[in-house]
Amino acid sequence: MFMRWVEFAAATAVLVAGPVSAQPLSPTSEGTPRLSAGQAVRPVALTRLGSQVRDDQVIGRYLTGVVCVNAERLLWKDVAGGFVNLKEVFGEELKAAGFRPDSEPGDLFADTKNANTDLQVGAMVRSVDATYCDTDLGALTGSMTLTVQWQIYSTLRREVVATIETTGAVKNAKLARKQQVRSLGQLAFAETVKSLLSDAHFRQLVTSPDPGGSSVVGSMAPRTPIRLVGPRGGAPVNMAQASGSVVAIFAGSGHGSGALISSEGYILTNEHVVGTATTVRVRWSDGLETTGTVERTDKRRDVALVKTSPRGREPLAVSRTVPSLGAPVFAIGTPLEPNLQNTVTRGVVSATRIIDGFNFIQSDTPVTHGNSGGPLLDEKGVVVGITHSIIDPTKGSALNFFIPVGDALDFLALETPAA
Repeated sequence: MFMRWVEFAAATAVLVAGPVSAQPLSPTSEGTPRLSAGQAVRPVALTRLGSQVRDDQVIGRYLTGVVCVNAERLLWKDVAGGFVNLKEVFGEELKAAGFRPDSEPGDLFADTKNANTDLQVGAMVRSVDATYCDTDLGALTGSMTLTVQWQIYSTLRREVVATIETTGAVKNAKLARKQQVRSLGQLAFAETVKSLLSDAHFRQLVTSPDPGGSSVVGSMAPRTPIRLVGPRGGAPVNMAQASGSVVAIFAGSGHGSGALISSEGYILTNEHVVGTATTVRVRWSDGLETTGTVERTDKRRDVALVKTSPRGREPLAVSRTVPSLGAPVFAIGTPLEPNLQNTVTRGVVSATRIIDGFNFIQSDTPVTHGNSGGPLLDEKGVVVGITHSIIDPTKGSALNFFIPVGDALDFLALETPAA
């Protein structure tokens, strides 16, 4: 059986603009039950698009003449060009029915944001039947029946958690040749999306806190203080020991780093690492993986608290004291690729800054993408900061910024053990 899966961006690049379009580019949600106002909904991203229909397969007829009696064969490759911007159509239909797309239509950074989206959807075109009627008077109408197989993939569980097939149909749609309106293919695709949104299994998935339907949800509020249970910062810890308490955190298709700061399993990381996820995958230095719940976040300060089973691991001590200028510091994390977990780099404290009203530690300690959320430690192995951001290397050498751990504790309402 002919089958191909392609990345969504590649698919839309291959499908050229179609010859006809129909109706304004705006969704309708007739027949799709809306979710209740205020109901918790997990974001969903359409990330893959495929087709089991061959390019040269006959999928219908193209009729011409005053009464549309002259028929020509219609091939899939003749109409495939109308299947563009399907991610936008998908998002518009989700929003119209009260669901939560991973990004707003037209968002230029949508691909970056859906890296943190756990539920990712693939759409496989199974069959299509289309008829166009192009009269000599310039009127153009079209009908299309489209069957799509949806695969719902959980990046947290790393498996397809649902396979759902839906069919959508558009009949005798009045078409125009303007490209600023929806094509016949987009209209038919929108109908298959509406059928998906009405499916009970799909609705259960997007309204459950995790793909398994667990009722455990991380609490983002209220900010009742949490007292951390862990070391008070006694005997020094070397970097080899410290790396055992630093984790890689996987949310959606992206990853970051984090540090265990409590024997009860609390992990400190960045808000932009967990994104909108309520559960994340935590991988320890020995390769063991556990599931973590996102307990608290503060987007303003870009900090988050995750809780998981520490399996007896020792937490790292934290200190509100920022090391003096020139003092050596160490960063531990998972830069660039997951297989680079537990990378240790060294530098010095270069400066302390106030940027946009927030305190930062500036250091030349090398960090990059994937280090986000990982700890900055002093010579004794005590956490003094959290990796936050880097300056474009083309604009300067090793200009990196870290959130003072004291700020993270304050914004997340965390209390450290008494000295």
